[in-house]
Amino acid sequence: MNKFLLPILISTLLISGCKNPFEAKDKGVDQLNNIESRWEDAYTLASSTSRIALATPVSSLQDIKRDLAQVELSECLSPAREALGAYMDSHINNFLKFMSDSDFTQFESNNKLVEYFKVKEKCAGKEGNLSSKLAAEAKIMETMLKLEQEKKAKFEKEAKAKGVSVAELEAVAAASEAVAAVAEAVAELEAVAAEH
Repeated sequence: MNKFLLPILISTLLISGCKNPFEAKDKGVDQLNNIESRWEDAYTLASSTSRIALATPVSSLQDIKRDLAQVELSECLSPAREALGAYMDSHINNFLKFMSDSDFTQFESNNKLVEYFKVKEKCAGKEGNLSSKLAAEAKIMETMLKLEQEKKAKFEKEAKAKGVSVAELEAVAAASEAVAAVAEAVAELEAVAAEH
């Protein structure tokens, strides 16, 4: 009987997501929580710093990103590190672009934060700190992604029913939104003119 129990136990552990069945899946989760907290504080500071004084806060963000690379994690949490690192890189790059270009208005964002929290939750077996700014941002991103997917599915269904391409249908919808925005702006101008 014991000959059959051990292979089943090992198979179950391997299927659960970790290649090393003797390593705790949540190894390093406390260090990740610490990195998250430090990132939130440094990001808040950098976000409220003038362009000319951003060098030090951005350097702090880069230090936190380097610290993330040094954290010892379970194999299960390694993809979480990669996702959080990609998220951090995009925000650091935004600050660097902002520092170097006086006309910078396009901010890059990515959905790696959603992936980070999903992997972390899977490996740690519990939801993270829901009151953290990063967790809230991830929830917002996840909701926006879901809405975008629903909108895309709706466009695809409607395009198929009308026998047109999705691009054509999106162009019509964008034009309708632009017309509505112009009509709203004209109404506001007329209201202001009527007051004077």
